[in-house]
Formats: sequence, C-alpha cells, structure tokens
Amino acid sequence: MSQNFLEGVKVLELATFIAAPACTRFLADLGATVIKIEATSGDPIRYVGPDKKMPLDQDESVAYDFENANKKGIALNIKTEEGMKVLKQLLDECDIFVTNNRTQALEKNGLDYETISKKRPEIVFGQILGYGEKGPLKDKPGFDFTAYSARGGWAGALYEKNTSPVITVPGFGDHSCGMYLASGVLAAYIKAKNTGIGDKVTVSLYHAAVYNLAIMIHSAQYGNEYPISRKEMLNPLQTTYKTSDNRWIQMASPEYNKSIAKFSETIERPELALDPKFDTLDHVSRNPQLLNEIISEAISTKTMDEWMDLFDKADLCCEKCQTWDEILNDEQAWASDILHQQDYPSGKKAVIRTPVLFKNAGLPPYSKGPVLGGNTDEILQELGYSNEDIKSMKEKKAVR
Repeated sequence: MSQNFLEGVKVLELATFIAAPACTRFLADLGATVIKIEATSGDPIRYVGPDKKMPLDQDESVAYDFENANKKGIALNIKTEEGMKVLKQLLDECDIFVTNNRTQALEKNGLDYETISKKRPEIVFGQILGYGEKGPLKDKPGFDFTAYSARGGWAGALYEKNTSPVITVPGFGDHSCGMYLASGVLAAYIKAKNTGIGDKVTVSLYHAAVYNLAIMIHSAQYGNEYPISRKEMLNPLQTTYKTSDNRWIQMASPEYNKSIAKFSETIERPELALDPKFDTLDHVSRNPQLLNEIISEAISTKTMDEWMDLFDKADLCCEKCQTWDEILNDEQAWASDILHQQDYPSGKKAVIRTPVLFKNAGLPPYSKGPVLGGNTDEILQELGYSNEDIKSMKEKKAVR
C-alpha cells in the first residue's frame, strides 16, 4: 500500500531553510501534492553543504533533499509582476499554504492570512514564526540557533556547569516546529473540509522550545536551577558516566528507590543500597556528589560494551552516548526504518526518514528534492500558460 492519506490535497510552500519546509515535507510523504516556490536564486539551504563538510553540488545536496523530498518545485521572481501573478494563481488552487516569511513582508505583498482568507475563507494558512504573533519580539527574525536554542532556554541551561554552552546544530528546533505545524494544519484542514472555514495556524520557534522544556521550566519556580554539573544530579542514577575506554553511558532510573538495589549489585557494590546515605532518593539527594564519585570509580573499570551488556542483563535502563557516525551504522536505525539508502553521484548515502510510521500504509517514497525550477514549465502549463508565454517570462527573468 502507498501513503495516500492526503491524495488530492494541494499544498503551496513559500519558505526557506528548515522549519516550514519540514512541515510540507511530511505532508508530501503523506501523499499531498506539494509545490515549493523558490526564488530564482534558490532556497539558501541548497548552499549550506560546505559549512558541514558536505559537497556544494545541486545533484548531491542531502541537506536540501531531506527537507524537500517528494515535492515539486517552481522558481519565481515574485518581485516581478509576472512572478507574483503566478504565485497568486497557485494560491487560488491550493488547500494549504505554508510559509516562514515574516508577517510584514506577507502584508506588503497581499499574502497575509487576512487578505487571502477574504477571497478564500476555506484556505488553511500555516506560518512558522520566530517569537509568535504578539509581544515586543513579534517582528524580530529568528533561527533555531537564536529563537529556539538561545532564547528558549536550551543553550543557556543545558550544559555542564562551569564550561560553555554547547554548540547547537541546525534543525535541532526547526524539525520539531515543522512537525508541530503539520499537526496543526492537518487539524485545520479537517475543520475546513467539514465547515468550509479554514484557519491560520502558527508555530513559533520560541514557543516550541519552551514547550519542549516544560518540565524544567516549571521546576524553576521551585528552585531547580541550571546549569549544574553532571555530578550534582540529585538522582545519581540519572546522569552520565565515563567508561574505561573513554566512552560515556547515560543512566535512566527515575525510580531511584526501586532501582538502587539492582544497580548496586550490577556494579558489584551491593552494600550501597543498604547505606542510609544512599538507600532512598531523599537521603542521597542531600549529597549526590558522594554517590556519583563512587559510581564513577566503578564505571571506569570496564568498557562501554561491557557495561551495556551488564546493565541490559540486569534490565536497567541505560544507553551508550553514540556519535553521529555510529548512528549511520546502527543496526537498530536500519531495522526500524529510520535510515534509507539514497543514490548520489558520490555513491549511496544514508538519509533519514520523517519519524511517523504507519503499519498498513507502509513507507513513503524518498525522491530527491526538485532541482531549482525543475517543474517550472510543467506547473505553468497546468495553469494555462503557453510555451511562448513561458519563454517570455524566462527572458524577463520572472521564472527560472
């Protein structure tokens, strides 16, 4: 079976980089016809390869393909009258419009929700914002580095105390925002099908970051301060430890009182569970550094693989802290359809699927993203433009 959940649904994307294209990529996976509008110079994500040691090659642009697989593409110069006319014709035909353009730019060009919905009340309008529609920062530009990771509390709190904030990676916040927006526009689309009235759906990078950190932000009201050292975790069974081969493992035993006996036996220190300093979470949290030191010493005596085997046999939840290259060769990642092999000029490359899987529908195709302007002629012809019209528009640099 194929993923045709959204067969017949037309989606128009006017967006760059990651968050909004991640939304429409998922809709394309679900069977929607997604037309991506790019400037004639192309989406800037086409050119980020060298920043991450990837090739600057439009035939091998994995970063672009990941966000834009299964879409069609048209390159328009919407600063020209002809280019803007095509965009608005495409708007008249779509069910869902997704953008990350800032509101002022949309209003200037008559592409804001208020203007569009007067003509087409049934349209679903999805927008990625940096900081939301209200407040003093509503017009400020935002990337996931800034609006999500920095302002949203990740970079400023989640790092080892007395070091420096971690260098976050592109897409860390964007991809969750894209999936949040997809869930919102699909809900609005169901409403539009039932009532004839669409909606405007917004997701901001800032809100998504705060939402994803909700437990910790709530706890700050009770004095839970970050950053802290990994040695200061009140539950020493919830932190990381270094093994003899200089690898790290992450422990995850939130129910300390139930786990301490089994854990102590596994590290061959059964007396720890009987020690009144460590027998309960209430007791150990008064000086967690002491137990952390004892555990650190024990874990340093064996390799990561040895400890993983012991903890797995004891049914204690923990995991090795993998590097990115290890994930590319992880049997579990391949077996569970996280990774897909894609052909590129330099050879087969592992690419990542969107994370929502369906039992009956099977896996969606993974076609590479459209080359710049690759479907321009086809899309214009479907709108009724003749070959002569298209040739004239190309000469005027209204399309590519």
